Amino acid sequence: MKFLYPTIALCSLLFVNNVEARWKPTPKTTWNYVLGHDVNISLETAKAVDIDVRKSAEKIQKLHDAGIKVICYFSAGTLEDFRDDYDQYMKVKGLVKEVYDDWPDERWLDFRVEGLKPLITNRMKVAVSKKCDGIEVDNLDAYQMDVVKKWKNPITKAETIKFAKWLGSTAHSLGLSIGLKNVVGIIDDVADYYDFAINEECANHNECYLYNNFLKSGKAVFGVTYKGLAKNKKDLCNNLSGLGMSMIVKEGSKLVQEGIIFDGKAQCGSSFSNAVGVAVKPGSKSTTKKVTTSTKKVSSTKKTTKTTKTTKKVTTTKKVTKTVKPSTKNTTTKAAASKVVKVVKKVVTKKVVKKN
Repeated sequence: MKFLYPTIALCSLLFVNNVEARWKPTPKTTWNYVLGHDVNISLETAKAVDIDVRKSAEKIQKLHDAGIKVICYFSAGTLEDFRDDYDQYMKVKGLVKEVYDDWPDERWLDFRVEGLKPLITNRMKVAVSKKCDGIEVDNLDAYQMDVVKKWKNPITKAETIKFAKWLGSTAHSLGLSIGLKNVVGIIDDVADYYDFAINEECANHNECYLYNNFLKSGKAVFGVTYKGLAKNKKDLCNNLSGLGMSMIVKEGSKLVQEGIIFDGKAQCGSSFSNAVGVAVKPGSKSTTKKVTTSTKKVSSTKKTTKTTKTTKKVTTTKKVTKTVKPSTKNTTTKAAASKVVKVVKKVVTKKVVKKN
C-alpha cells in the first residue's frame, strides 16, 4: 500500500500535465487549409495548418520546426475507401452504410454501432504518434441527410450530440485538441468539449454570427471561403465584422496551399470591427436604447445586439453540395442540406490520397 499513493499521484500529475499541454488556439490565430496537396513550408505564413492525418510524421515535424501548429484531418462520420483501416471498418456488421451521394468512394457510418469507437480511438492515437497538435473530425451531420433520414432507425440530433461529446472527451484524454467541423446546429450543445471550430462558407449563408458565443469563450473559429475574394468580399465584410473569425480565402474550390488570409480592416475599410463575438446576422437591425441621467442632461447610448439562432448545418471539408469535406484527393466543393429555414450548401474537398 505504501507504494500505491505515490503511483496514483504520479499518474494524476501526468494526466494534468497532458491536459494543460493541450493546444488551445485563440481567436484570430491565422490558419491554412491544405488537403490533398503538399505544403511548401518556406512559403507558409499561417500559424496553424490543417492537413490530412496520413501525412508523414517527418512533414509534421518540419512544420513544427517552422513554428506552425498542425491540425490532422479525418472523417468520423463516413468511411473513405483509401484509409489504411478501411478493411477493419468493413468487418463491423451494420457500421458502413450508403454511399455519400456524389462521392462513390465514401460511405456513411452508423456511429451508434458497437465497434466504431475503438477504430476512431486508434485514428486519434495515430495523430498522437505523429505529434499532431489537434484533430479535425468531419461529417457529423448525418442526421440532416436525406439518405440517412430514410433509414429504418435514422440517426437523431440528440445521438449526434452524444457522439460529438464522446469524440471531444476521447481526444482530450489523449492530449489532443479537437475541432468541430460545420454542423452549427449543435455548436452550443457541444462547445465545452471542443477547443476550436472549423466552418466552410458561413459568409455565403449569413451564419457566421452563430459562432459568437464560441469565440467569446476564447476559442478560435477557423473559416474557409471558396471562389476568391472578389466574388465574396461583400459577404465577408458583412459577416465577419465584430466576430473575430480566422478566415482563409481560396481562389478556387480546391484546398491547395495558395490562399488569402482575410484582413477585415484592409479589405473592408475602417468601419470593419476587430472586436470578438459581437457580430450580428446581416440584415438584422441592432436596437439603440437611449438612457438619460436625471442629474446631468447627458444621454448615453446603449447598443443591444440580438442574434437569432438557427439550427442549420454546414458540414465538413469536402464537398460543394453538402458539406465540405477534405481528404487526400483533389478537393472540390459539395453542398449539404440543412433543414431549418433554407437549404445550406456545404463545401467539401475530396481526397487525393497523397502521403508526404
